[in-house]
Amino acid sequence: MIRVAAFAATCMGLVASSLASAQSMPRFDVEAHCEEVSQTVGGSHQIYNSCIQMEQRSYNSLKADWSGVSSQIRNHCQEVAETVGGSYQIMESCVQMEQDAAGNRESFSFD
Repeated sequence: MIRVAAFAATCMGLVASSLASAQSMPRFDVEAHCEEVSQTVGGSHQIYNSCIQMEQRSYNSLKADWSGVSSQIRNHCQEVAETVGGSYQIMESCVQMEQDAAGNRESFSFD
């Protein structure tokens, strides 16, 4: 009986941990991403600094609203952002577009 209770407690802990991590913002390597962006134009320090500033603004904006974003949109937009090396700018744009589209779902007509 003690083993069953211990197993149940462990499972509940894992579920709680999974739910908590699903709510937390993903952590991207912003500096590496911005370095890669700046290297596409010859290693510009200006581009790097601008990238960092834009990523920081997007991260701060997303962080403030992240818990209110549906898990479906969070998961989808995180995957999209990761395909470009981890960008909060891309993730923020994705979240905004997905939320707008969800509120204005189109219909198809054979007319």
